[in-house]
Amino acid sequence: MGSDSFAHLFPGMSSQTPETCDAGNLTPISFPPPVNQGVDYVIVFSYAVGKGKDDAVKLQDTAIQALKQLTGKLTRAGLYFDVKQGQTKGTLLVLVGCPYARLAKQYQNERVQDFLLGVKVDADDLTEATPLLQLTEAERLRLVYDILTLPFNQGGADVSPKVDPCVDSIFPLHNDEKNDKWISSWSKKWMITDDDLNQLRDTFGEKIAFYFAFLQSYLVWLAVPCVLGVLMHLTSKGSLVTWYAIGILAWGVAFTESWKRRQVDLAVQWQVRHCSKTERRRAAFKGDRTVRDQVTGEEMPFVPAWKIITRRGLSLPGVAIGALLLLFIVTFVFVLQLFLHEYYIGPFKAILHYAPTLGYSLLIPTMSTLYSDWVRVLTNWEMHKTESSWDSAYTKKIFIANFLVSYLSLFFIAWVYIPFGEHVLPLLSTMNISHQHQKVDFQRLRDQLVYFVVTGQVVGFLTEMVVPFVLARVLPKTKKVISKEKDREAADPFLKKIYAEAAKDEYNIYTDYVEMIIQFGYVSMFSLVWPWTALCCLLNNWVELRSDAVKICKYTRRPIPARAESIGPWLDNMETLVWLSSITMASVLYLFHPSTDIHSVYTPLYTLLAILLSEHVYVVIRFVVQAVFAAIPERSELAIKKSMYHLKQKWIDRAGGGNAALVRRLDASLPTDPLHQAWARAASTSVDDTNEQASQWIKNDFKVE
Repeated sequence: MGSDSFAHLFPGMSSQTPETCDAGNLTPISFPPPVNQGVDYVIVFSYAVGKGKDDAVKLQDTAIQALKQLTGKLTRAGLYFDVKQGQTKGTLLVLVGCPYARLAKQYQNERVQDFLLGVKVDADDLTEATPLLQLTEAERLRLVYDILTLPFNQGGADVSPKVDPCVDSIFPLHNDEKNDKWISSWSKKWMITDDDLNQLRDTFGEKIAFYFAFLQSYLVWLAVPCVLGVLMHLTSKGSLVTWYAIGILAWGVAFTESWKRRQVDLAVQWQVRHCSKTERRRAAFKGDRTVRDQVTGEEMPFVPAWKIITRRGLSLPGVAIGALLLLFIVTFVFVLQLFLHEYYIGPFKAILHYAPTLGYSLLIPTMSTLYSDWVRVLTNWEMHKTESSWDSAYTKKIFIANFLVSYLSLFFIAWVYIPFGEHVLPLLSTMNISHQHQKVDFQRLRDQLVYFVVTGQVVGFLTEMVVPFVLARVLPKTKKVISKEKDREAADPFLKKIYAEAAKDEYNIYTDYVEMIIQFGYVSMFSLVWPWTALCCLLNNWVELRSDAVKICKYTRRPIPARAESIGPWLDNMETLVWLSSITMASVLYLFHPSTDIHSVYTPLYTLLAILLSEHVYVVIRFVVQAVFAAIPERSELAIKKSMYHLKQKWIDRAGGGNAALVRRLDASLPTDPLHQAWARAASTSVDDTNEQASQWIKNDFKVE
């Protein structure tokens, strides 16, 4: 079903195609200068180069056939393209541009779909070029990417990375001039404004803008636990206090509820509310067979529901196995750290002291990467139809790994090592292991948290910013010295830019979200242990907000713009952490209170009672906070009502205009209207005569002299 079927919904939409227009009567359009010489996307076309003659011929024919298939798809989709040699052997770069006429067709299709699903309720005049020429960079790139990846039956080129042969990746080019202005502007500001977020959204799309909006909101809200931490430090004299735990719990609930409202406001402001309803299926979702859609009549991939449910059920043991292996590695490294740091006094102690640090730096990240790759395979096997469904499933699996790596050692120290650490000493004596162990206290838990909050974040900054900066300058020179095959050099500065961006890694938004959500867990669950946690996180995030901007612009490929109406499942993860904070803070508050005998047989029971009480407090706080927010009018609701009112008013005006013509026709037909003839006598009597006669009848009934 094409967009012309809904032409009557838009006053300015015409079903006339450019080919049927009278070119002599058209007003010339003034086009803006193209960005990046008109290149919207670069397709990295990679093919294997065999060494043997037989393999070389076969691989050569395969690569040529795949290239012809790709260029054929681009031609049918009505796109410009040009092919350049890649910088390395076995690589071609296909530069893709989109003419305005083809972009206009895709824009029209999207506007109709958005209107029908309530994403955008305003109706642009689609016969004018102004809305098309005023598209932001992100909107244009998103539309062109849709043309590139949509199926043939929807007018697209049906090009998919990792699915089409030899198509390695697709990426847009950075607008270096705009990026430099953006970074320069942010580096001179203490706070990021809504205008800055709007500019970010216009450049990189709503999905990236939502991340930075979340980071900015989180940064502002961290001021509350910072103040509470300073008050606790000044008044508690190093002991744990209940009011701080309740305050942090209330802060966590208030922040998550506030962000729910904030993201709805942004979705309405950016006109992406309900955009998830328009999401198309993933290119990787092929189905077992195709069936005819009962609504559109299109042939769609189909998989029986029982098969999808079975696969997703069977993937759970796979996730559990991966999580258990990661759990074992993390536990082993941490126990080794405790043993070498606090018990071992044998040979090579000075050297072995750093072994756990190397384990944390090398082994755990490697295992985390393997786990991420493993759950990616499982998520693909689950056969998700849309990207949002795939993202949600993958995000939840990734969160499990980062939860274990980040929090397991803290839980182990608080709930196992400190209460039961004394029982290890007889075991060491039995094994004839000499040691100089001293009694472990609450300080050990605090030191571990300080390591994660301070040292961990410093290492993270160095990994994200300093290491890529150094590698970008060292690796090319090193490669020239070591490599036998020299990379191709480009004399054209624009081709050099393409080579440089093609060599960069793709931006991974999961990494940035994980970093912030895990940090939120440190503040909400463990800042009771060290009240300066929130302040360290606030300082880190002020830098992070700007370093992430530099990372996107300078050290990674430009992200493909995508629409989003929220931060997705990350909000659910935060709410889970807030609930867990009611458990962790209650247990820590009781176990390490000066009056608690941690080795008493009744301590586990009293700890469970404290947790139960804290969970009830959490429920009460959440109920109160939600009631307060519900009582405050939402700006987004007002904006939605206003837009709907204007839309309905427009339709009423249009309906009235169409009804006027009908009224004129009916008035002209009065002489032949039987109903008019039946009322002709009454209509011929004047209103004054009718009133006079009726008034006389009323007077006769009252008989007033």
